[in-house]
Amino acid sequence: MVGGQERFDVLSRCLLNLYPWKERMNIDISLLFYFSHPNENKALNIPISSLKTTLQNELDSTRELISIISDPTKYGCRYESTSFEDLIISLANQSILCYLSSHGNSLDNTIKTIQNENSLCFVLGSQYDLTEEQEERLSNEGAITISVGEKEYLASHVITIICYYLSKNL
Repeated sequence: MVGGQERFDVLSRCLLNLYPWKERMNIDISLLFYFSHPNENKALNIPISSLKTTLQNELDSTRELISIISDPTKYGCRYESTSFEDLIISLANQSILCYLSSHGNSLDNTIKTIQNENSLCFVLGSQYDLTEEQEERLSNEGAITISVGEKEYLASHVITIICYYLSKNL
């Protein structure tokens, strides 16, 4: 997820919505937040399997995220100072990049063609679209643009939709 000076509630809901899928799908799942504000430019990688608490609601998720941010190494997480460009290049070397946008290819059709890949990375914005420069960088690295529909959805809901499609096609 990409964005600068994010609202904590958005990040917490994304964590909460991704958490139950670690039990539903037999794959390694990580949540990577990229803080793109010029004073930040850093990524926080959270392996979902490293969470110490069962997340049942937003309060659990918020507490867990506060703990992670306070002491990321305790959770096997790490901050990395990086530019968006360098992060995308690194991710593209490790994974198939999928950019979520309302003007992309249908998720239903695309998921069937990418489901057998070893590593997938889904990139989405929080409450704003990516900048033209960010979208161009994704395109230059071969990202597949995918849409879950013409309407705009909350990032946390997009996470649930993606995981649902992945789980039914695994």
